[in-house]
Amino acid sequence: MNPSPWLTAPQAAAALSVSISTLYRWRTQGLLVPGEDWMRKWPSGKSPVLYHSERVQRRIAALTARSADELEPVLG
Repeated sequence: MNPSPWLTAPQAAAALSVSISTLYRWRTQGLLVPGEDWMRKWPSGKSPVLYHSERVQRRIAALTARSADELEPVLG
C-alpha cells in the first residue's frame, strides 16, 4: 500500500523544514492553493489541515524563484 502524500501540519512542517506557523501563514496569505496544496481532513471548518508536501515545496520554490540577474546583478 502506498503511503498518502497528504501530511498533517507537524509532519509537513518537518518534511519542509519550516514551522507549523509558517505553513499556516502561507495558507492564510493565499500562497497555497486549497484542494491542491492543502485540504481539510473532513468537511468541517474545525477539521485538521493536511498538506501535500511535494506540491507545497514546488509552489513555494516557484514563488521565490529569481533569475540569475536578480541574484547576481552585473556590475558595470
